[in-house]
Amino acid sequence: MSRLDNSTLLAKADLALADLTAGGGILQPAQAQKFMRLLIKQSVLLQQCTVVPMAAPKQQFSKLKFGSRILRPGQEATAVPAAQRVKPDLSQVELDAKLFKGEVRLSDEVLEDSIERGELRQTLMEMMADAISRDMEEILVNGDTASADPFLATLDGVLKQATSNVVDAAGAPISKDVLGDLLKSLPSEHLRDKSSMGFLLPA
Repeated sequence: MSRLDNSTLLAKADLALADLTAGGGILQPAQAQKFMRLLIKQSVLLQQCTVVPMAAPKQQFSKLKFGSRILRPGQEATAVPAAQRVKPDLSQVELDAKLFKGEVRLSDEVLEDSIERGELRQTLMEMMADAISRDMEEILVNGDTASADPFLATLDGVLKQATSNVVDAAGAPISKDVLGDLLKSLPSEHLRDKSSMGFLLPA
């Protein structure tokens, strides 16, 4: 049996990658949406976020909310005075897309020799969704454009953007008192619906 030279091996690897790509190795739009749904399902934090598919690098969305009390003491057959009428708070939110890439290459030998055979692709998709959801949670929380880590330096996360209503526990462990201080620091409008609130703690 003759030995294969490097150029032959490289050509074989390129052929395997081309076959993978042509055979569905790159996600189509519908597959990408399914992957995103799987990714969000795998993440505790992302399930609490509003996820908006973007058709452009930048998009603006109108924001509408009632932050103050609406109801007033009423009198029969009497309209609410003009000064007590409430209007919604209107604002806009701009979404700026950031580019991230993740690549997993498989040789034809791996696909052929895998004990899972045809199920390997689905298994890898689920494992990738789990790993990427962890990465996204990390940058959403710890992102910092001043970070020495190129990944974390892509954008500012929640901790970096939080500049008001911040509670410094001064190194104290999580306790009922610390969580109580967090609630006290919130604006009153956010305390009106505590049923939709929760604490996110590291595992």
